[in-house]
Amino acid sequence: MLIPYAALLLASATLCHALGEQRFISFAPPGVSLLSAPILVDEGDFKGVQIAAQSLSDDFRKVTGKPAGVQNYTSNVNASMAIIVGSLGQSALVDGMVKEGRVNVTGLEGQWESFVTAIVQKPVKGVDKALVIVGSDKRGTIFGVYTLSEQIGVSPWYWWADVVPQKRKEIYALPVRTHHGEPSIRYRGIFINDEAPSLTSFVLDKFGPVYNAEFYKHVFELLLRMKANYLWPAMWPSYPEPGNSFFVDDPLNQATADEYGIVVSTSHHEPMQRATNEWLTSGQGAWDWNSNKAKITEFFRVGAERAKGFESYFTMGMRGAGDSGISGSNPLAILEEVIATQRDILKENGEEDVKQVWALYKEVQAYYEQGLEVPDDVTLLFADDNFGTIRRLPTEAENERSGGIGVYYHLEFVGSPRSYKWMNTNSLGKVWQQLNTAWLRGADQIWVINVADIKPMELPLSLIMTMAWNGNYVTKDSIPDFLETYASREFGTEYAKPIANLLLGHSHLVGLRRHESIEAETFSILNYNEADRVLGEWKNLSDTASALYSKIPDSSKPAFFQLVLHPIKASYTFLDVKVSQAKNSVYARQRRNSANKFAENAIERFNDDFDLTEEYHSLLGGKWNHIMGQAHYGYTSVFHPPSRDMISGLSYVQVRQDTVPALGQMGVGVEGLVGVRPGLFNEGSDLAKPSRDDLAPGFLLPPIDPYGANRYIEVYARGTPKIQWSVKAQYSWIILTPSSGTLTSDRPDQRIEISVNWADVPIDFIGKNALIYVNSTLGDYEEVRLPVNNRNVPGGFNGFVETDGHVSMEAAHFTASTQSPLNSSSPHYEILPYLGTRTNSGGIALYPVTAPSQSPPASPYLDYSVYFFSQKTTVNVTLYFTTTLDTDPVRPLMYAVSFDQDAPANTTRLLAQPATAGDLPSGWTDAARDGVWRRSHTFTSSGAGPHRIRYWALEPGIILEKVLVDLGGVRGGYLGPPESMKI
Repeated sequence: MLIPYAALLLASATLCHALGEQRFISFAPPGVSLLSAPILVDEGDFKGVQIAAQSLSDDFRKVTGKPAGVQNYTSNVNASMAIIVGSLGQSALVDGMVKEGRVNVTGLEGQWESFVTAIVQKPVKGVDKALVIVGSDKRGTIFGVYTLSEQIGVSPWYWWADVVPQKRKEIYALPVRTHHGEPSIRYRGIFINDEAPSLTSFVLDKFGPVYNAEFYKHVFELLLRMKANYLWPAMWPSYPEPGNSFFVDDPLNQATADEYGIVVSTSHHEPMQRATNEWLTSGQGAWDWNSNKAKITEFFRVGAERAKGFESYFTMGMRGAGDSGISGSNPLAILEEVIATQRDILKENGEEDVKQVWALYKEVQAYYEQGLEVPDDVTLLFADDNFGTIRRLPTEAENERSGGIGVYYHLEFVGSPRSYKWMNTNSLGKVWQQLNTAWLRGADQIWVINVADIKPMELPLSLIMTMAWNGNYVTKDSIPDFLETYASREFGTEYAKPIANLLLGHSHLVGLRRHESIEAETFSILNYNEADRVLGEWKNLSDTASALYSKIPDSSKPAFFQLVLHPIKASYTFLDVKVSQAKNSVYARQRRNSANKFAENAIERFNDDFDLTEEYHSLLGGKWNHIMGQAHYGYTSVFHPPSRDMISGLSYVQVRQDTVPALGQMGVGVEGLVGVRPGLFNEGSDLAKPSRDDLAPGFLLPPIDPYGANRYIEVYARGTPKIQWSVKAQYSWIILTPSSGTLTSDRPDQRIEISVNWADVPIDFIGKNALIYVNSTLGDYEEVRLPVNNRNVPGGFNGFVETDGHVSMEAAHFTASTQSPLNSSSPHYEILPYLGTRTNSGGIALYPVTAPSQSPPASPYLDYSVYFFSQKTTVNVTLYFTTTLDTDPVRPLMYAVSFDQDAPANTTRLLAQPATAGDLPSGWTDAARDGVWRRSHTFTSSGAGPHRIRYWALEPGIILEKVLVDLGGVRGGYLGPPESMKI
């Protein structure tokens, strides 16, 4: 069965409520009380510092009940304790303390966005003591101020998530000096994208007819409180026409961003600080360089002139109209001319040294791989595949570029193969692995994260921004610790661990497959109890979240609903609809009475889904109306999201009508089978019970043995009478639970579990069928055949045992491996416990991520010992790999696998080489939605007995999740068979 993933939560380390920071605030002695301490700033300091200081004052009011007054420092100040904030070189107040040696700023000068904090005695005239926060630059000071806010208990998401800070009677500054050096990623921020209908409707409702400065102030403050500094603004060309344009919708937008300290750039297809929608309304003709070069050049020039004096990061290059590929017979030549023109404009404008970035998105990456020249000082922005798998990372040579390397990464997407933007469906383990690898490989200049409506992406965005600020803070093993600290920050320590459990469980289950790509038939209702297992996991998570919701304080309920309960409960409801649709379809084919109940349940749960949306929108007097308004039922064969929720394909059985008498009013369903010609009357053959001839295969169970799962059959009503039924086995050692009952309108189905008392089974009962007799008092009669294999593994074997014609193994549960010390610099394997779409134990990969290419047989390997009962001489081994891509153009992902003592198979390339460099490999569409690559190998076997599969990862970045050996018994299902027994 699926192990409740939340049960894997590790014990948390000592909590620091400010993610990624050393703690310098306490709520109990010892320390220096900050109550009633004024906040002192210099009138000459940056406007953004003044804004942050005022926010800090408001934060003290939220926590203590009264604000800390903000004052421009003069010699008339008289305070026993103060909070002094300032920027080196900009604040005369701070520079004076430094000059007099009163504050230690060692290691701060010249750093990027860094700060120190310390308790200083007699810092300035009129102040006895002060908590001093000194920034190396404007944002360094701002980040220091907001770190203090976070440590006194104000979440960065205070406004966005309605997190209520815990009231405090005392706040103390600890007598420690903290120094946060330069952040791991230089520019860190978000892309507000695909913002209609939800976020746009919300903004129009709450802020006015456009995305104005009053709205963006909330965005800017959120970014700064998360230690972020970079923004691609909202830009969708849609409702209301012509769409959003940051630079002209509100003339204050650009200036306000600069005042706050936010670096404004534009999206991957909006060059030179111009919004797409500005062109669409310009009347300047086609967006085509060859035919309209002069007007496009002037369009670029206006953007450069308008941005002068503001801190900007210019997006360079050009894509085609509607975010498509550029047109023309020689795209490389066109793009090289475009960027030369753009750089000339910047030079003419006196800003040739301004930051520049070229997004190598989609086809632009292919042009780059084909030889497109990009100036050395321009940042290369590599992208993911829109589904959270990074396509390219820098080579050693590219890491020497003066412009550096960045990553554009999606937490949501509108496009092929299917859009996903309703809610957060990102596996934290996958997000961590991809971006941690990017950082370690040198992509540390820009991280820009596509977040759509912002609010639903709080959790993954918080993780990413924490990693971007302090790359060492979250490790592959400490995601639970991060979640507990996060939960403690938002809700207090009392419920932090259970909330973290819920969030971890949600992360694992959404990682199986994004909601929008789940169809009714995705999870099998016939094999391996797959659909019921997954649905049961969601139900347990939802029930636990609902129970916790009833316990938490009323003041925390809105935040808990938004951040925890709604994502879990809505996910459970969504899957319940899909599974109900699947059961309705199969049961209707069998003419079960219960088919109608599942149709009705699908409709009821469909309505429950909208009830949850309306509950969300009614919170806090409708504060977040529209924000969860994205339709998510009714996808078709195209990628476009639905305009309105719709479910289809439900079937109804006429329950007032009896089945043909010769067929009988009670049906028998067998695990794994719908039946032979289900629901049809077969003249003559149905009269001879039990089912014979070509109908007999419909009543053959999968085999049972001591190493596999129990089996089941179901009896069900397919007519109007009440039915009393009973079952009996041919042999006493077959246990049927229950063995009798009654089918009624309230309970038209009954599952009968089949187990075996193996101690009583004759030793030679192998490959034989045992009969199970099914009867009703109405005369219905059927015989079900159960293949029984009483076989045993010889003593001394250590490994996985064949059952039901297969061996299934989670990759992390290898039976032997090359011995290498973990966390060493030499190549070795490490388990990524929270990454895995097909396992509960995660995936396993070669580390470090910068390790050189490996070559078997001498390189590190993993062994999987298996025992076969089958005499088959040909076996199929399927390896399930996490969906990753070739991020190095000259080092494709490679692996090798061998069976028994054979030499390794030829080293195998995980991904087919694309026809064009930079393109996605064949099979990507399925892999992106499935979360795995499946690679099958056929080997010759000596038959029954012990065997060994040996696996080599030959490159870092290839992540093995599961090994499946098919001996002819693997049945259909999305996840594949559960893990086999290991002895």
